[in-house]
Amino acid sequence: MRSQRNSDRRGAWLATAALAGMVPLFAAGPALATTSTAPDPVGVYVLRVTPVTGGDPAPVPAATLLCGPDGGAHANPTPACDQLRRANGAVERIPEDPGMCTREYAPVRVTATGVWNRQFHEFARTYPNLCTAVRATGGVLFAS
Repeated sequence: MRSQRNSDRRGAWLATAALAGMVPLFAAGPALATTSTAPDPVGVYVLRVTPVTGGDPAPVPAATLLCGPDGGAHANPTPACDQLRRANGAVERIPEDPGMCTREYAPVRVTATGVWNRQFHEFARTYPNLCTAVRATGGVLFAS
């Protein structure tokens, strides 16, 4: 079980490093095209929601989130990036979104691994269900 966790963590780190490695590519694009004034990305994150089961968790597709300019494979990149901007890239600083959730027990683990203003950030928590996870992290970041 521990080697699986280390493998998952290493995989998330490698994915983040690969995304962070793309930051210079984004910066090089405007330098090559003299008419473009697109800024460098401020943040690059890999977001995962993994159901917690008795055995090994099934692979879950990751969403990428780019901030400044906002984009990536996230369903709502601008509100998610706005939350990260207010929290200076620290997911744990995003205020909880008040509201009701069911008391269903279907635990999920959420992870956000990324770079914000050239500093590495990692967030990982387990919640009793997806609704609780989404609410606890501001209502947007891990919402699908």
